[in-house]
Amino acid sequence: MVTKKEKDMYKCSAKASLVLDQVRSRCQEDTQTNNKWRGRSGNYMYIMGRENADGKATGVVHKIAEDGSHKLCGSFKIMSDGIITRFTGLSKADWNNAMRNAEAEYKDKYEAETTEPATEQKVAV
Repeated sequence: MVTKKEKDMYKCSAKASLVLDQVRSRCQEDTQTNNKWRGRSGNYMYIMGRENADGKATGVVHKIAEDGSHKLCGSFKIMSDGIITRFTGLSKADWNNAMRNAEAEYKDKYEAETTEPATEQKVAV
């Protein structure tokens, strides 16, 4: 879901990136864009902030008015372990879905590679 250009522009941990991918897919379902969605009290968009050395993904959230203008209304923070601690305009159900799906994808992609079946070595004595 993340294009190479977007990956080169913003770096965060693998888990935070997978959560962002889930948020992007939620946006695609709603508005066919990568950063706008329909919330309970209006339409929103997120804008990525500065990179964080500790792997967090952070940025601001704007609320889009009926005339198409937008105004800052909050922010978001996704910790390096993939936990959303703040995401203005996105429901708790969406938070939980994004974190759950990202965790499952992380386990499939990264933990499957590291867990190889243990082979017993038999040594002749």
